[in-house]
Order: sequence, then structure tokens, then C-alpha cells
Amino acid sequence: MEETKDQGLKLQIVEAAREVLLSEGYRNLSLRKIARRAGVSATSIYLHFEGKDDLVHALIEEAIARLNHRLEQAAGTTKGSPINKIEALARAYADFALEHPREYQVIYLVSSDEMTRYPKEKFRKARKGYELVIDVLKQGIQEGVIQKTKPGTAAYTFWAQLHGVMSVVLSKRLDTRINQNEFIEEAISHIVSGYRQQGSLEMDDIKEQRI
Repeated sequence: MEETKDQGLKLQIVEAAREVLLSEGYRNLSLRKIARRAGVSATSIYLHFEGKDDLVHALIEEAIARLNHRLEQAAGTTKGSPINKIEALARAYADFALEHPREYQVIYLVSSDEMTRYPKEKFRKARKGYELVIDVLKQGIQEGVIQKTKPGTAAYTFWAQLHGVMSVVLSKRLDTRINQNEFIEEAISHIVSGYRQQGSLEMDDIKEQRI
């Protein structure tokens, strides 16, 4: 019973920290504000976290873990060529951002020069989604359906492009005359086509004509 109560307090603190971080930014984030929002004493926070940065690290780690889980599911359940998997990964990324905008924003909200360095063991976990994209790109290059390129750079570009698209949507900066779903669909289509080997594209067209 005590353990459940303790876990509930921790979740209460985490949620309060997320709210303050998103509304006021990292520079204005303080344990006192978090405690006030959570309705607890500042000393209660130290029962679960070493300090402000440890708490922010926990928020980032939780959000990245949820995103990576979504990406792993997409890659694991998608059949067909690596191109299909790349498209599935892009859609999973976009869906996560739309369904969990608060968690998504936390991932990119704090710059590395503002807080203590993200722990190495957590950073390795955070890279899982990025490395998953690299693996799919490598497979596609080997099979000749993805353009020969440096998989690491290509995966980072993939990540950056998607983040740019979803940032426009979540920040409400998309032109109101443009349908949000159509914008995301077209953006994903352009991103995926940028990795497709030209010969592979022509072969897909031939297969469609035969069908």
C-alpha cells in the first residue's frame, strides 16, 4: 500500500514537472514551482529525484522510450521492402507526435547546453529509434531499393525532416488553408521518396501496371 502511494506521488511530481516545463520553459523551471503545482513539499521531490536536471532527464527518458516503442512496433509489424518500413516508421513518428504532443515536445524542448549532460546509459537507450532507422536503411541499400548513402547521416536527416514537419503542426503554424492530414501525408511521401532508389521506383511502377 505504501509502495503504491509512493509511486503515485512520483507520478504526480513528474506530471507537474512536465506542465511547468512546457508552460514556462527550462530556465524558469524550479523545484519550488513543481512542488507547488503538485501540491507537495519541495523536500518530497528529493525522495525520488536528485534535483531539477534529474527530473527533466526522467521526463525526456520516458517520452523517448514511448516513441521508440512505437517505432519498434511499426518496424516489427510492417511487411514488404525496407521502403515500406521507412514509410511505416515515418507514420509512427507522426502519429506519436499527434497523439502525445506534450511528451513529444519534452524530447526537443531542452537544449543540451542548458542542463547537465544526459547520462550515457540513458543516451544509449534514447538512440534505439535512430539506430532502428539506420538498420532499415542499411537493409534497403543492400537490397538495392534505397539509394546508396551514409546510413547514419540519412537516418539523422530522416529524423530532422519529420521533426520539422511535426513542429509546424504542433506549434499551430500550418497555414489554415492547408488540410493538416494532407500536409503530413504529402510530407511523408516526399521524405520517403527521397530515399527510394530510382530503379526501384520504376520497378514498382511496372508491378502496379501488371496488377
